[in-house]
This record gives sequence, C-alpha cells and structure tokens, in this order.
Amino acid sequence: MKALPKNIYIDIDGVILTKGGVPAQHLDKFLTYILSKYSVFWLTSRCHGDSKYTIKYLSQFLLPDSLSLAGKIKPTDFRLDKTEAIDFGKKFFWLDDELFASEVNTLREHDKYDSWIEVNLIKNPHQLIHLINNKLCL
Repeated sequence: MKALPKNIYIDIDGVILTKGGVPAQHLDKFLTYILSKYSVFWLTSRCHGDSKYTIKYLSQFLLPDSLSLAGKIKPTDFRLDKTEAIDFGKKFFWLDDELFASEVNTLREHDKYDSWIEVNLIKNPHQLIHLINNKLCL
C-alpha cells in the first residue's frame, strides 16, 4: 500500500508573495512541485475554512496560471494560532516567514519544531527553488 504524502502548510505573505504583494520567484514551479508530491494546505490569516476569499485576494497579484495552481490548495481554519489547524498525527512541513511564540511552543510540545521552515524571500529570493531541490525533495 502506498504511503500517504506528507502535508505542507503554507502562508501567503512572505512565502508566496514578497513585500508589496510581488509573487515569489519560481512560484509556479514551486506550486506545481508541492501539489504533485504533498497534500498542500493554506495556513494563513487570509483563509478561514474557505479558499474563495484567499483566491480573490491572490487574484490581485498572481497571473492566471499561478492563480489556478493556488486554487488547488486546501483550506484550513483556526481561531488564534495557526497551529490549531495542523494535523500533528501526520508528518508535515510548515512554510512561514514568522511564528508567534505560542505557535513555537505548540510545535515544541509536539516535538515538531523542525517541521517549520522559515521562509525569507528578502534574504533569499530564490528560496522556493532551493526548497524544491533540497528540503522538500522526495
């Protein structure tokens, strides 16, 4: 029986959009790759149980092909901390530029702090392609 893929949780601001709403470099290649290898979920304040608002927001910044890929990402919902939406029963990666201290504590409580991948597109504009070729390579 084939093993289920890991989950990937992704934020929008700072991960797929840089400061000022500019799409990250290599975004289409990145989204195509993770959607083919992982179960991918939004983990952003711009999505609360329904991706319609998320896609409407992204339509201001992304070209149609990128928007189509983003539309394949599953929604999550949380009230306060993003960690509320994570399935800790499955292996996962969480791509985000910044975490709250309470989220760090929750990851540590579950022994999953290493599942967080800090994305910094200012320091490393090509980080998404590096993730495909290294950390997320299956």
